[in-house]
Amino acid sequence: MYRYFTIFIFLFAPVIAIDAQSFAKADSLYAKGDYGLAAVEYERCVYLSQSREATRTALCRKAECFKQLGDYRRAADVLERFADRYADFCQLALCRYLDGDFNSAAIATDRCALLCDTLGEDMLLIRMLALNGQGLYDSARVAGRELAAKHLAVTGEDLGPLLDSIYGCTPHLKSERLGWYLSFIPGLGHAYAGEYGLGAAAFVMNAAVLAFGVWQMFEGCWLTAWLGGAGLLSATFPGAMRSAEHYVRKYNYEHTAAFNCSFKSAVMDALEDGR
Repeated sequence: MYRYFTIFIFLFAPVIAIDAQSFAKADSLYAKGDYGLAAVEYERCVYLSQSREATRTALCRKAECFKQLGDYRRAADVLERFADRYADFCQLALCRYLDGDFNSAAIATDRCALLCDTLGEDMLLIRMLALNGQGLYDSARVAGRELAAKHLAVTGEDLGPLLDSIYGCTPHLKSERLGWYLSFIPGLGHAYAGEYGLGAAAFVMNAAVLAFGVWQMFEGCWLTAWLGGAGLLSATFPGAMRSAEHYVRKYNYEHTAAFNCSFKSAVMDALEDGR
């Protein structure tokens, strides 16, 4: 629906007299909680804008609309259109992180470091969270040392021992590639992911189908062997492989999420106490 509103606005904008620097209509929609229509109205202000600052203001408020809607991906996409300051990149990295795009969040912090030469505690924390989300704990530890040094200089509190203790017990993540190779033996990939019951079930099911097909071949029932044995095996064997891959990813996700939860609780509490 919003697409058609946007097309309408762009087609008829030349005959609509509006001051692009006046956001009264968009602001009133935002105040009412109608964030979707407010975002469209802010985009019209962007289209009719006569100054860079008016464009920035409209885009900033449009991004805020999407954040209010919980659509962090679209909020980040809007921020990408004008991000050239530290605060912009901070919001961009945070939105990418909240959207679950940890790699893009880390890249946003890298871009900010190139632009501003250094990162503050807020951006370093987002960078650590993004790297933790990808399981890149060694890189996150490096960012942690920089965060600890900045925090020590500002507050006199040393976060080094806390971060060392946290990163001293990072989760051991499973290799998805190894899990895929192991799944060529039905059940072994599940066992690698810690799903022993499902692994045993996958092995028994595939072994039973294979045994049935071989038995029918010895009995001379070729059609039954083909349809009942090979046919079923062509469904159960790839299914078991996909299932094993899924459970390896699930294992990594759960352990990474648990580590990140404890990390956020400990580090953010320490940063708040320091302030």
